[in-house]
Amino acid sequence: MNYENFINEFNKKGYFILSGVFESKDCEKIISEANKIKEKDNNYLPLMNPHKNSKSIMEAMGNKTIIRFIESYFKNEVYGLQTEFFFMPPHTKGFTPHQDNTYVQADENSFVSAWVALTDVNEKNGGLIIWPMSHKEKKLQTLENIEEKSFNQDPNARSRITILPDSYKKITPSIKKGDVIMIHSWLVHASNDNKSKANRNALLCTYLKKDANFRPGNTAKRKPFKLISNL
Repeated sequence: MNYENFINEFNKKGYFILSGVFESKDCEKIISEANKIKEKDNNYLPLMNPHKNSKSIMEAMGNKTIIRFIESYFKNEVYGLQTEFFFMPPHTKGFTPHQDNTYVQADENSFVSAWVALTDVNEKNGGLIIWPMSHKEKKLQTLENIEEKSFNQDPNARSRITILPDSYKKITPSIKKGDVIMIHSWLVHASNDNKSKANRNALLCTYLKKDANFRPGNTAKRKPFKLISNL
């Protein structure tokens, strides 16, 4: 793979889609382990940091294709920072527009996210909404979003809305099971509501450049860790 070209595209648009990173059986194994962790609960709220209780998710986070991409971007060693598994059953509302680094507050060009599709994902079932090139704005203003609590969703998913210039036009890429969307720390993105009849399973993995500064967070409790993988 020509990672240099990938990174050039990533720096230009603020995102890049890595196709066919995971096989179907790998996706199913991750979903199965997430369901085992969740079976004690009576809801489908996302799992925060499931890599701590799942070998498959820990190995997925260290996937060689993802890590080589990030190493090419960081030009430094890559550490894991956080994971979140989304069940997103039917009727679940999506995230409002946001920038990941608003919360993580990592050093410039030292934080990146990988959004792993564990099922086929599109606009109907909760696919990501992306504003290409919006990362060039850096940190944008946010406004509080006053609405009723959203069930089966991250408590912070809809708490605020990032305000961006009208010149940016949104898109929703349709991606296949096992594809990964690499997301720049300042890219404005959101997600559609799930209007389908099935769960939209996805795994979010975030990464930090070695020795970079960041905000641990009161809920996420982020802590850098060494990566392992058999994938």
